[in-house]
Amino acid sequence: MINKPSVEQLEKKIPVRFVIVNALAKRSREIAGGARVRIETNEKNPITVAAMEIDSGAVRVVDEPIAEELQEEEIITESESVDE
Repeated sequence: MINKPSVEQLEKKIPVRFVIVNALAKRSREIAGGARVRIETNEKNPITVAAMEIDSGAVRVVDEPIAEELQEEEIITESESVDE
């Protein structure tokens, strides 16, 4: 369980609770696995650290379908510039 920032506070940045929970789970697994923490903190709990990172903006949460769409646009743009 995280105390600060609360899930309600994170909902101000990410309005869908399901996305928040998935982002926290993914990032906390990365931190527990040894990933570099992107904020200065003495907190040891990976879930709390992940929440703090998301709240501070050190970690961005991108909806996967949107990320795929952006990646496709980049590929199209790159291929158009190669054709010119």
